[in-house]
Amino acid sequence: MGLFGKTDNKPAEAPRPAAPTSPAPVVGPRAAAPQPSGPACVIGAKTRIKGEITGDENVLVEGYVEGTIKITRDLQIGTAGSVRASVSAQCVVVAGELIGDCHATQRVQIEATGRMTGNIRAPRVVIVEGASFRGNSDMSPRREGEA
Repeated sequence: MGLFGKTDNKPAEAPRPAAPTSPAPVVGPRAAAPQPSGPACVIGAKTRIKGEITGDENVLVEGYVEGTIKITRDLQIGTAGSVRASVSAQCVVVAGELIGDCHATQRVQIEATGRMTGNIRAPRVVIVEGASFRGNSDMSPRREGEA
Protein backbone atom coordinates (compact mmCIF):
# COMPACT_ATOMS: atom_id res chain seq x y z
CA MET A 1 0.00 0.00 0.00
CA GLY A 2 1.33 3.38 -0.94
CA LEU A 3 1.11 6.83 0.59
CA PHE A 4 -2.41 8.20 1.37
CA GLY A 5 -4.17 4.91 0.59
CA LYS A 6 -2.91 4.66 -2.97
CA THR A 7 -1.71 1.28 -4.14
CA ASP A 8 1.42 0.59 -6.09
CA ASN A 9 0.89 -1.00 -9.49
CA LYS A 10 4.31 -2.64 -9.38
CA PRO A 11 4.26 -6.43 -9.27
CA ALA A 12 5.59 -7.89 -6.05
CA GLU A 13 8.97 -9.56 -6.36
CA ALA A 14 9.02 -13.24 -5.62
CA PRO A 15 11.47 -14.21 -2.90
CA ARG A 16 14.69 -15.49 -4.35
CA PRO A 17 15.59 -19.06 -3.46
CA ALA A 18 18.77 -19.54 -1.53
CA ALA A 19 21.76 -20.47 -3.59
CA PRO A 20 22.17 -24.24 -3.62
CA THR A 21 24.95 -25.45 -1.45
CA SER A 22 26.94 -28.43 -2.54
CA PRO A 23 27.92 -30.96 0.10
CA ALA A 24 31.54 -31.14 1.11
CA PRO A 25 33.46 -33.50 -1.14
CA VAL A 26 34.07 -36.92 0.31
CA VAL A 27 37.65 -38.05 0.19
CA GLY A 28 38.62 -41.70 0.13
CA PRO A 29 37.13 -44.93 -1.15
CA ARG A 30 33.55 -44.00 -0.21
CA ALA A 31 33.47 -41.13 -2.71
CA ALA A 32 33.13 -43.50 -5.67
CA ALA A 33 29.88 -45.24 -4.70
CA PRO A 34 27.55 -43.61 -2.17
CA GLN A 35 25.48 -46.23 -0.38
CA PRO A 36 21.78 -45.79 0.39
CA SER A 37 21.01 -45.67 4.09
CA GLY A 38 18.27 -48.30 4.11
CA PRO A 39 17.30 -51.44 2.29
CA ALA A 40 15.84 -50.93 -1.17
CA CYS A 41 14.23 -54.36 -1.63
CA VAL A 42 12.32 -56.06 1.18
CA ILE A 43 11.20 -59.68 1.05
CA GLY A 44 8.35 -59.68 3.54
CA ALA A 45 7.72 -62.07 6.41
CA LYS A 46 4.89 -63.85 4.56
CA THR A 47 6.80 -64.18 1.28
CA ARG A 48 8.47 -67.38 0.03
CA ILE A 49 10.83 -67.29 -2.95
CA LYS A 50 12.40 -70.29 -4.71
CA GLY A 51 14.90 -69.56 -7.44
CA GLU A 52 17.59 -67.01 -8.17
CA ILE A 53 17.72 -63.42 -6.92
CA THR A 54 20.13 -61.07 -8.71
CA GLY A 55 20.44 -57.31 -8.57
CA ASP A 56 22.29 -54.13 -7.78
CA GLU A 57 20.50 -52.90 -4.65
CA ASN A 58 20.36 -53.70 -0.96
CA VAL A 59 18.11 -56.62 -0.01
CA LEU A 60 16.43 -57.31 3.34
CA VAL A 61 14.99 -60.81 3.82
CA GLU A 62 12.27 -61.15 6.47
CA GLY A 63 10.63 -64.14 4.73
CA TYR A 64 11.97 -67.35 3.19
CA VAL A 65 14.36 -67.67 0.25
CA GLU A 66 15.63 -70.91 -1.30
CA GLY A 67 18.04 -71.06 -4.21
CA THR A 68 20.74 -68.52 -5.10
CA ILE A 69 21.26 -64.87 -4.16
CA LYS A 70 23.78 -62.85 -6.19
CA ILE A 71 23.72 -59.13 -5.52
CA THR A 72 26.36 -56.43 -5.77
CA ARG A 73 25.17 -54.55 -2.67
CA ASP A 74 24.33 -55.58 0.91
CA LEU A 75 22.21 -58.52 2.02
CA GLN A 76 20.56 -58.46 5.43
CA ILE A 77 18.68 -61.42 6.84
CA GLY A 78 16.26 -60.19 9.49
CA THR A 79 15.48 -62.02 12.72
CA ALA A 80 12.42 -63.68 11.14
CA GLY A 81 14.25 -64.37 7.86
CA SER A 82 15.34 -67.80 6.67
CA VAL A 83 17.65 -68.30 3.70
CA ARG A 84 18.65 -71.68 2.27
CA ALA A 85 20.84 -70.53 -0.57
CA SER A 86 24.27 -69.90 -1.92
CA VAL A 87 24.86 -66.21 -1.21
CA SER A 88 27.14 -63.69 -2.90
CA ALA A 89 27.03 -60.00 -1.89
CA GLN A 90 29.12 -57.02 -0.84
CA CYS A 91 28.24 -57.29 2.88
CA VAL A 92 26.08 -59.96 4.53
CA VAL A 93 24.46 -59.47 7.94
CA VAL A 94 22.71 -62.51 9.43
CA ALA A 95 20.24 -61.88 12.25
CA GLY A 96 17.99 -64.82 11.27
CA GLU A 97 18.99 -68.13 9.66
CA LEU A 98 21.33 -68.80 6.74
CA ILE A 99 22.02 -72.32 5.50
CA GLY A 100 24.45 -72.35 2.59
CA ASP A 101 27.79 -70.99 1.49
CA CYS A 102 28.35 -67.26 1.76
CA HIS A 103 30.80 -65.12 -0.24
CA ALA A 104 31.15 -61.41 0.56
CA THR A 105 33.53 -58.93 -1.03
CA GLN A 106 33.71 -56.82 2.16
CA ARG A 107 32.28 -58.39 5.32
CA VAL A 108 30.08 -61.09 6.86
CA GLN A 109 28.51 -60.41 10.25
CA ILE A 110 26.47 -62.89 12.28
CA GLU A 111 24.41 -61.11 14.93
CA ALA A 112 23.61 -62.53 18.38
CA THR A 113 20.24 -63.82 17.09
CA GLY A 114 21.81 -65.20 13.90
CA ARG A 115 22.36 -68.84 12.98
CA MET A 116 24.55 -69.87 10.08
CA THR A 117 25.49 -73.27 8.70
CA GLY A 118 27.87 -73.20 5.76
CA ASN A 119 31.20 -71.84 4.62
CA ILE A 120 32.15 -68.17 4.71
CA ARG A 121 34.56 -66.49 2.35
CA ALA A 122 35.16 -62.79 3.11
CA PRO A 123 38.07 -60.53 4.05
CA ARG A 124 36.34 -59.62 7.36
CA VAL A 125 34.16 -61.91 9.48
CA VAL A 126 32.35 -60.78 12.63
CA ILE A 127 30.60 -63.31 14.87
CA VAL A 128 28.83 -61.59 17.74
CA GLU A 129 28.64 -63.31 21.12
CA GLY A 130 25.55 -65.52 21.22
CA ALA A 131 25.55 -66.22 17.48
CA SER A 132 25.61 -69.76 16.10
CA PHE A 133 28.03 -70.69 13.32
CA ARG A 134 28.86 -74.11 11.94
CA GLY A 135 31.22 -74.32 8.99
CA ASN A 136 34.55 -73.01 7.75
CA SER A 137 35.71 -69.45 7.21
CA ASP A 138 38.24 -68.25 4.66
CA MET A 139 39.55 -64.75 5.24
CA SER A 140 42.41 -64.87 2.73
CA PRO A 141 42.79 -61.78 0.54
CA ARG A 142 41.26 -61.83 -2.93
CA ARG A 143 43.53 -63.11 -5.65
CA GLU A 144 44.03 -61.15 -8.85
CA GLY A 145 41.54 -62.09 -11.53
CA GLU A 146 38.73 -62.88 -9.08
CA ALA A 147 35.57 -60.84 -9.30
